[in-house]
Amino acid sequence: MRDCVVVLKLADHLPAFEDVDYIGADKGALFLARKKIRMAFSIGDFDSVSDNEHGWIELYSDEIIELDTVKNNSDSEAAVDEAIRRGYRMIYVVGATGGRLDHEIVNIRLCMKYPDRVILMDDRNYARALGEGPHRINKNGYRYLSIFADNECEISVNGFKYELDHRVFTEKDLYGLSNEILGDTGEIYVHRGSVLTVQTND
Repeated sequence: MRDCVVVLKLADHLPAFEDVDYIGADKGALFLARKKIRMAFSIGDFDSVSDNEHGWIELYSDEIIELDTVKNNSDSEAAVDEAIRRGYRMIYVVGATGGRLDHEIVNIRLCMKYPDRVILMDDRNYARALGEGPHRINKNGYRYLSIFADNECEISVNGFKYELDHRVFTEKDLYGLSNEILGDTGEIYVHRGSVLTVQTND
């Protein structure tokens, strides 16, 4: 099973990845095409690209999935759902933040929809949802790690500035903000439910 990178929009930079497939969603496909990066597929309604730009996307896409402009999901959701359907192991999503707030909320919910599969990345944030079981979290240069519940869950946190032992979290609890890993790694054990983790720097 391979990993993939879904690019959602024009970006200032693209993190370095090795041995992955690239997927362009709408203007993210244009960004990849301009960088001359081959895409396993591009997907979207492409209502925000010109005919000339669409030609560039076609040139660098192994496959194009054209969506109707009238649809019940976003281009990002369609891209991630298709990547899940094709069996990609980890799905790194670039360009999920810093734009429209409603789209950003959808992208965060996509992360929570697929725990342990979808990761949102930008130049100072790394977000993923964790399902039940133990999870070793690498610090990776991030100062803060925040934890948010998806419905009711129960977690333990070890190796952090603020530790928890079988603490019950709900979506209304916000005190999981701005914890810190003390060493190189910390552990989050999700006894039941799932949580969203966000590693970040100021």
